[in-house]
Amino acid sequence: MTEGRTARRTLLLALTAAVPLIAVGGPALADPVYPSQGDVDAAKAAAAATAAQVDSLQAQLNSQQDQLDAAQTSLSVATEDYDEARALLEQRTSEATAAAQAAADAAQAYEEARIAVGQLASQTYRGSSGDYSSFTSVLASGSITDYVDGKATLDHLAGSRADVQAEAAAAKTLAESTAAQAADAKQAQQDATDATAKAQKTAQKAADAADAVVAGTQAKTDALVAQLAQLQQTTVALEQQRQAGLETERQAAAAATAQAAGAALAAVVAQAEAAARAEARAASAPSVRSSSSARGSTGGSAGSASVRRAAGPTAGANTAVDWALAQLGKPYLWAGDGPDSFDCSGLTMRAWQAAGVGLPHSSRIQYSGEAKVDLSDLQAGDLVFYATNTANPGTIHHVGMVIAPGTMVEAPHTGANVRTSSIYRSGLMPYGTRPA
Repeated sequence: MTEGRTARRTLLLALTAAVPLIAVGGPALADPVYPSQGDVDAAKAAAAATAAQVDSLQAQLNSQQDQLDAAQTSLSVATEDYDEARALLEQRTSEATAAAQAAADAAQAYEEARIAVGQLASQTYRGSSGDYSSFTSVLASGSITDYVDGKATLDHLAGSRADVQAEAAAAKTLAESTAAQAADAKQAQQDATDATAKAQKTAQKAADAADAVVAGTQAKTDALVAQLAQLQQTTVALEQQRQAGLETERQAAAAATAQAAGAALAAVVAQAEAAARAEARAASAPSVRSSSSARGSTGGSAGSASVRRAAGPTAGANTAVDWALAQLGKPYLWAGDGPDSFDCSGLTMRAWQAAGVGLPHSSRIQYSGEAKVDLSDLQAGDLVFYATNTANPGTIHHVGMVIAPGTMVEAPHTGANVRTSSIYRSGLMPYGTRPA
């Protein structure tokens, strides 16, 4: 009992002695091992600031991509303007050459007719003098038979002269009209030459601008990606992979939207065509085979094992697809038509040229000059087109070649190589074409 009381008394004295020390600010207790509320608030603020920076950087990256897309589209449009101008110049030059030859031929024909009139006039004059002298003798002798024969000769000569004169007059009119046509054709050729030169300068400016955007965008993108990697405590390589993935998702979303829009448009077109066919049958109109009806397959090469492709409807289509796929990896060059670089219509032109089909170096003319095919009926070798306004073929600026359902080979834009990609993207025209 005594020992227990003694222990309690000792503990009480120790506690009593400690109280004054605490009250007067004795030694501080150790910091807690868990974050304080201040630490939590600071961390939240830092996280919010980091998230805001990440969002800002990502927005800048997206803006960079939008600027690049806009520059590429501007170059695509300018390139197509130039390609179309060149094709028109070739046509106008051919027309001017033909018109000049026709004018020369007509002028020569008129000159020959004019000489013939002069010769006949001289012959008629000499013959007429002798005949009239003879007729005087005939009348004096009273021979009716000789008189009739002589008059017939004069009538024949007069008729021949009238025919030659009429031919000469017609030749003169033709010579004058063909000369005027030749002058118009020559002026049209000069106008086309001027337009081509102007389009070339515009395209070059657009190409320079696109190159500058590509270079600037790449540098800025690299810097932004590095900042993102630091903020998110990842490596630059991982952040680059992430950005590539985001871009793939963006493209896939755009492709899905374009495919849905294309399907909806195809359905509307199909309904309109069905209604038109019904109306035609009701009116007993002759049936017209649709230009988009499928053609029998002739088989062909299966193409590269690494590229998904389908057999075309003709041997020519298979040849064109094989040729285009053989160009994979070659760089884009505006106005290029091979053999080392291509623009979009230069690639499709050369591919179909390999199949024996001549196409102009212009996506707009490739669209307007060939049979149209519904998007739902596309086959390997068919061409698909893209425009800034799908209701206006005059705004077409890109073309690709179908190699399998939903897939094409294309020469895309500056800074990229010939590649395969989905046909579904913004600006897809509601019809393709099937060269033949």
